[in-house]
Amino acid sequence: MTTTRCTSCGGTLAAAVEPRLPLVTPGGEGVWRYASQLPAVGEGSRVSIGEGGTPLLRAPRLSAELGVDVRIKDETRNPTGSFKDRIIAVAAGVAVEAQAAGLVCASTGNAGASTAAYAARSGLPGLVIAPVGAPFAKVTIAQVYGARWISVEGDYSDAYSLAVAAAADLGFMNVTTTFVCPYSVAGSTTVGFELFEDLDGQVPDWIVVPIGAGPLLVGLEAAYAALRRLGLVDRVPRLLAVQPTGCAPIVRAYRDGDANVRGWGRPDTLVSGLADPLNGYEEEGDITLAAIRRSGGAGVVVDDDSTLAWVHRLASRAGVFAEPSGAIAVAAVEQARRDGVVSQGETVVCCVTGSGLKDLKSAGTPTSPPVIRSSVEELSELLARD
Repeated sequence: MTTTRCTSCGGTLAAAVEPRLPLVTPGGEGVWRYASQLPAVGEGSRVSIGEGGTPLLRAPRLSAELGVDVRIKDETRNPTGSFKDRIIAVAAGVAVEAQAAGLVCASTGNAGASTAAYAARSGLPGLVIAPVGAPFAKVTIAQVYGARWISVEGDYSDAYSLAVAAAADLGFMNVTTTFVCPYSVAGSTTVGFELFEDLDGQVPDWIVVPIGAGPLLVGLEAAYAALRRLGLVDRVPRLLAVQPTGCAPIVRAYRDGDANVRGWGRPDTLVSGLADPLNGYEEEGDITLAAIRRSGGAGVVVDDDSTLAWVHRLASRAGVFAEPSGAIAVAAVEQARRDGVVSQGETVVCCVTGSGLKDLKSAGTPTSPPVIRSSVEELSELLARD
């Protein structure tokens, strides 16, 4: 239960699942709608709070501005506001089945909130280990669910190391949503299966994926590879990885043509959800790097100013309020168009991974609203001046 590495070679572990038809499990709730494509967990052990089933939204205004057919996979609709709920739901089900003593994760925020919620749903204790400086809303959410939140000095890699040690010491399931959890990729495949249904079996030209370590991107590749093996699609879409300029170890390796990823050192970015330098577990980045290349994809970086601008642009033009680590997916399309990576008219799915309601500070300081009397005349005058 606490083993997260192969005892022979020290490599990462992944749950092996043989794809089979039918794709959908009748009566399955949440991610368990695809129970036949996930690790075997008895119905009595499955944990769900209604995760998954998120909409794929057309974005005509953004499509016109960017010159491509933009579709937004809106993962902000998950129970705790991020795609991490999919991963934790699967891992929590395995933990219940295996009678783990609890759930522990390293997190910059979203995985911590999700771990807390699914621990509460499972009746297990939850422990979140995070670097100092996580958004206040994410800490609050985890604590409301009853989990212990411990802040550690250093960056995400320091929290990661402590979570690994804590899992072994306490007998908890390590549900850290990198490749250290063998169920991260499996949970992420459900995004790909939904996209297959959302698009009526059509394969998009690109799927844009914000990445830290990258299990969501690898899960999307795995989902489409499974669909191809089942004869349901004829190809895997190209995967466009995006990282912030201040923490981009995987995209750097892609652009430099390196076979292996090097740790980043200390992150320098406001996009906290993607601030994973991979220090000490660089081989996890290698998994994602290989998946990008297998798909014929690419990698781009986006600076923080552009990402923060896209928080507002995405909300005002598409009605989706995302945190920076989600909005960066659409910012990446703009950058990829500039770089000539994505071509005019292509279909591009953007995985908007987390809600802006959990990181209001990144949206900036609101302006003070004007005050008027309850008078339609004054209202009309005010609106006419704007």
